[in-house]
Amino acid sequence: MNKKQVLDKIKKETGCDQEVAERIFQKAIREGMVKPMPNWNFLVTFVIYLTALITGVWALWQHL
Repeated sequence: MNKKQVLDKIKKETGCDQEVAERIFQKAIREGMVKPMPNWNFLVTFVIYLTALITGVWALWQHL
């Protein structure tokens, strides 16, 4: 779940507003109840595109 989804779930379950939900979320992160993790799909896609770009530049360089 991303941050927005977690905040929406907190608001839905507790009936609080955005500000209180944000404080609850930050406290959960500090206490280790919620662990931030990288977006692996974005990172893998970025690495694949970067590799393809570098390979294309290398191939162009070899052709010249």
